[in-house]
Amino acid sequence: MTKEKTCLRCGGSNLEPGVIQSTGRIHFRATNTKIMTFQTSDVKIDANICLDCGTLDLVGDFKKAQSLTGRAKPA
Repeated sequence: MTKEKTCLRCGGSNLEPGVIQSTGRIHFRATNTKIMTFQTSDVKIDANICLDCGTLDLVGDFKKAQSLTGRAKPA
């Protein structure tokens, strides 16, 4: 059973997925990343816009951010 996503502001379910973009993709970069890593420090951001009120919902790749900052949760 999948829970339907709803808008954080108005509670509507009329959401459209997309990306936030400038001249290229915008990524989050954590300030406190580990010095030696074999991955880029860019964290992908997914977005949804509510077609009822215009609110943008941004969600970052938290697993990559945990790995980059050395704060990964134990398995």
